[in-house]
Amino acid sequence: MMVRCAILLGAVALGAEPLVTGFERFHAATPTAEGGRLLYNELGCVNCHGGETGLPTLRGPALATVTQRVRSEWLSKFIADPATVHPGAVMPQVLAKADEPTLIAIEHYLATLKSKSAIKAAAKIMHVNGGRGGELFNSLGCVACHAPGKNFVPPDGVPKATDFTYRSIGLADLKAKYSLDSLSSFIFDPLKVRLDGRMPKILMEKQDSIDIAGYLLEFQGSDGRLDVAIDQVTLDAKQVAAGRKAVIAARCAACHDLPKDVAAAPVALNKAEGGCLDADHTKGPRYALSDAQRASLKLFLAKKDEAAGPKLAADLTLQALNCVACHERDGQGGPDAGRKPYFQGDHNLGDTGRYPPPLTGVGGKLRPEWLAKVLAGENRVRPYLQVKMPLFGAATANLEKLLGVADARPAMKFEGGDDTAGRKLMGTQGGAGCITCHRWGDRPSLGIQGPDLSNIAARLQEGWLRAYLVNPAAYRPGTLMPSFWPAGKSFNPSILGGDPDRQIASIFKFVESANGEPEGFPQNRNGEYEIVPTERPVVQRSFVEGVGVRALLVGFPTGVHLAYDGEHGGPALIWKGRFFDAYTTWFSRFPIFEKPPGEKILTWPKVTDGRFLGYRLDAQGTPTFLYELSGVKLAETFEGIENGLRRTITWAPTPDFTPMFTHPEGLILDVKESSAPGRRVFTYLWK
Repeated sequence: MMVRCAILLGAVALGAEPLVTGFERFHAATPTAEGGRLLYNELGCVNCHGGETGLPTLRGPALATVTQRVRSEWLSKFIADPATVHPGAVMPQVLAKADEPTLIAIEHYLATLKSKSAIKAAAKIMHVNGGRGGELFNSLGCVACHAPGKNFVPPDGVPKATDFTYRSIGLADLKAKYSLDSLSSFIFDPLKVRLDGRMPKILMEKQDSIDIAGYLLEFQGSDGRLDVAIDQVTLDAKQVAAGRKAVIAARCAACHDLPKDVAAAPVALNKAEGGCLDADHTKGPRYALSDAQRASLKLFLAKKDEAAGPKLAADLTLQALNCVACHERDGQGGPDAGRKPYFQGDHNLGDTGRYPPPLTGVGGKLRPEWLAKVLAGENRVRPYLQVKMPLFGAATANLEKLLGVADARPAMKFEGGDDTAGRKLMGTQGGAGCITCHRWGDRPSLGIQGPDLSNIAARLQEGWLRAYLVNPAAYRPGTLMPSFWPAGKSFNPSILGGDPDRQIASIFKFVESANGEPEGFPQNRNGEYEIVPTERPVVQRSFVEGVGVRALLVGFPTGVHLAYDGEHGGPALIWKGRFFDAYTTWFSRFPIFEKPPGEKILTWPKVTDGRFLGYRLDAQGTPTFLYELSGVKLAETFEGIENGLRRTITWAPTPDFTPMFTHPEGLILDVKESSAPGRRVFTYLWK
């Protein structure tokens, strides 16, 4: 949806200090040595003064092609005072006293540098679609780091300025810096210029990068041939020599890859007062550090010879690369409320269908070889996410090993598995019905299209898989994935004697064997697929009129059924008679909002301020739904009884919380209540 709206770049006021997003989000409130370690690396202090931070090296952009990429006037202004031209820039002011002739001479010297790889003349851009570029910029994940752009409204509407709780990495005046061709080339592959990976590469078509560049440059019209090219420097030998001398004096080679004849020797740290950490210093690089940044750096320098342990190094690496802009880890990070509306995907999957997965314990979750391929842009298992996993190049070369050590779990190997039992357990014929919500290779699931399960043996470590299947919500609160082994007890005691370890081992062995597919994929795709609960309750997700795309239907053998709100929590519908015909839900590519086929459907008043936290099933298949209301977590269990339902709600009693529970609208039900502190039991009987 494209309409005119104000750009959100100013949603959080920009400060004068260099912006290291990981520091600002996680360390600025209380100065720490850990935050100082991150700054020491990300501000390039380590490049001049040496030491070992345990973090991936941050180097300045490649300068061999800089005069071909950016405009001359912008380059001179940026070299003279980076923070003025680009607020938040991490490059310090090193040429504060340089006059205009010196700046011109530096440009002449930079124009002589040769790239290690030959630069091909770019084909003249023939067509640009800025409107399409705006859609891409605001949906591929760019807004996780940068402010959302103008002329774009996400499906859920424009967020409030106060929803943006951390500063965006500014784009400054792109028109003054780039041409359409040079900006599109940079967007297409930033790693050719930013070798450190702090601006990662998002895999895209060349036309995508052209359209995004056109959007950012506010390109008017679709004819790219109208672009104003970047003028090239006409070299002057005296200017080149003077520029080389200025580059040596400014120690540019400490952070940039330059010829050996302009190399910069390491500079010992001055233990006395003054230097870069002195707000009034006049020699060397000048940073407009905030008080929190300066305090954190001093704390780190006091013990900089202490090595970072694997956990700290892993966490700070993820902050340095800003992985935590998209992913949560240990309850921190992820997009803030202002950016969440720009993350789109499959709403049927809830939050898991829109937001990238948590990185909590990821080194103990994924097998190292699988994680390495993920970091290399392969093994994408969530195609429903519009945001794409970027590539960070050399910065993540050994990250899978570091995460493996930091997140190591006790070694575990499944034993006693039976692939025949695993096939049944994953299927719908007496099993857990995994294929109802998950793909299997090239076979779509019967319902919502969750991640492919045919690769879990190659993807997941055994210990993590067992822990997840027993309690999915512990890994990702709010997940639609239920537990079929709640509290370690099997949902189906008739398979392998109900031994949860053998059952889970059997699922793993079946997947590992690649011997067929789970039971229940339909051979005949025509006709009705009515679900009839017989021996135990049945849970089915669907689009339901009056409930939404996250409805959870529960059919009871006793004949009175329930629809639960899988977004906000709370029961939504109750009816008697036939339960549900799942044909459209399972087999239509475009499911419609359906109505249960009951005799009469009664509704509950809709909950709007709750938060659904998932559900679990006990050994008899009875569901317990988890949700949060006014900051209090509640659990409500529904049991089928003769001619009705029993609803049991429990919570931790607190004096600040007085529960008010609603009941179905209509007069044909008898509601009987029993109560105790932190517990309510309602019995609904159909007259």
